[in-house]
Amino acid sequence: KIRPKSPPPRLSISNEAQEYGLCTAYQRAFPERSFALIVTLIFELPTLFLISGGSDRLCILIGRRKYTTLIALLPLISAISGNVGLQASTLTTRAISHEQVRVDNYMKWLGREVMAAVYLGFAIGMVIACISLYMSGLSYPFAFSIFTAQFIGILTAGCTGTLAPLLFTFIFNRDSGKWGGPLETAVQDVVGSFAMIVITYKIMLWFGPFALEPSDMC
Repeated sequence: KIRPKSPPPRLSISNEAQEYGLCTAYQRAFPERSFALIVTLIFELPTLFLISGGSDRLCILIGRRKYTTLIALLPLISAISGNVGLQASTLTTRAISHEQVRVDNYMKWLGREVMAAVYLGFAIGMVIACISLYMSGLSYPFAFSIFTAQFIGILTAGCTGTLAPLLFTFIFNRDSGKWGGPLETAVQDVVGSFAMIVITYKIMLWFGPFALEPSDMC
């Protein structure tokens, strides 16, 4: 039989799913899912502080136009990265349930998913770079920084989206559908925001300083 070494985790997750199915709507919300959302909220706080307090220097460096473009691209880049993470998580969860991923081969699955994220990050990063190049008035350093941010975001999302089901299924013996969210969402957003703000600042600082019109100054 496939995966003979790990019936206890599968039995535990199955029992947890059955218990959840018997819960009322209120019991499903509290505490079944609310605690995971609170954990996600706590993990997301660095993103809030990073964007609200750490972007002033970037705006002064690159000007209001490019900074506005960067902020406008932030939800787009975050959504694309999140989609990659969702794809990886769904495909990995399906592979586990169909016994295609087992204790003896999950590292091979992880390696292939990471490489897929590398390919996706490069391809989608080039598309986003072309968009940012046009929106920034043909600023190649800005386009390169946006490409880097998108590539890092997709790579991180691919890794966390794949790791979450593997970790919670094979290591923690928990339901990854409930507990994978905080790991995937929080890590993706924190790393993505860090790439957009901090790494963009470092790249633009390396290519700068830039001549700004008085009306473009922050």
